[in-house]
Amino acid sequence: MKIIDIKKNIEKILDNNKATNIASINLKNKSYIADYMIIASGTSSRHLQALSEILVNELKKIEPMLTSDVIKVFDLKYSVNSKKSFGGTSFANIKKMITKYKKN
Repeated sequence: MKIIDIKKNIEKILDNNKATNIASINLKNKSYIADYMIIASGTSSRHLQALSEILVNELKKIEPMLTSDVIKVFDLKYSVNSKKSFGGTSFANIKKMITKYKKN
């Protein structure tokens, strides 16, 4: 399947499941890891988690070469916890910052 077809399928899956503000950013010749970045909003954290799970399940049907290493990028908890640099959103970072500011 061509990249453009995968992009269109992702946009369709998101739209069919009531994602909002769906935007595609063309990264061709700008990034070596992706051709497109697709961004969408949801109505709540529960909706975002459901969108993520639905998208992963549908992508597995479309492209069987998607491995668990690739798929985990779509997992909301994995994505949040992978941001470990200063100011990142990982649970450990948030806990550390709360503790720091409670001391002050």
